[in-house]
Amino acid sequence: MPLYTIQLFAGLVDKSGRRQLTVTSEVPVTAEGLKSLVSAEYPEIAVHIETSLLAVNQAYASDNQMVFPSDEIALIPPVGGGASTARHSCRISDTALDIEEAFRAMEDVYCGGTVLFCGTVREFTGDKKTTHLSYEAYESMALEQMTRIARDVESEHPGIHTLQWHRVGELLPTDIAVICAAASPHRDSAFVAARTLIERLKKEVPIWKKEYFEDGKSIWQANET
Repeated sequence: MPLYTIQLFAGLVDKSGRRQLTVTSEVPVTAEGLKSLVSAEYPEIAVHIETSLLAVNQAYASDNQMVFPSDEIALIPPVGGGASTARHSCRISDTALDIEEAFRAMEDVYCGGTVLFCGTVREFTGDKKTTHLSYEAYESMALEQMTRIARDVESEHPGIHTLQWHRVGELLPTDIAVICAAASPHRDSAFVAARTLIERLKKEVPIWKKEYFEDGKSIWQANET
């Protein structure tokens, strides 16, 4: 009987205690059908599966898309966000991000405006103290989604260059978690593009963060910086 293997990430790993699940089906299944099979097989995490998206071959699948056992399949919990080309740079890094390096990467004699957004780890949120964060990414898909975002932004703003870098692993307060940058012949486009990059990265790129507090508690948070 055909066997489907589904990768898990972030909070789904915590809830299930495993990195992947398997289910079988005697008949071909759609993405929606596969999620239903997984929920029936693993009822203890069914409520979390319902709010997750299914990715097939590193792209988000529509409900009626057919899924095959040979596909690379993953359940993507809600997300908040390397490879490079001549026009954009996308990076997932397990080492510190360098804002000066990012600025140098954006330098261009044809661009008069460069905007860099730098997201750092907060130590205090209200009266709660954070000791550290742990970021996790579905790296291959994350880079693919970042590249799509870059291409969209560069298509909307001709002549622009973009950069999206994100840390994974353990980060301490004040560490840089993400850098998004845009360089353009004109400043208005650079500001708009940089904001678009960080907003879309937080919503679309499969990167998750787990926040650890001084009281010993921890929680998976939306990917906001």
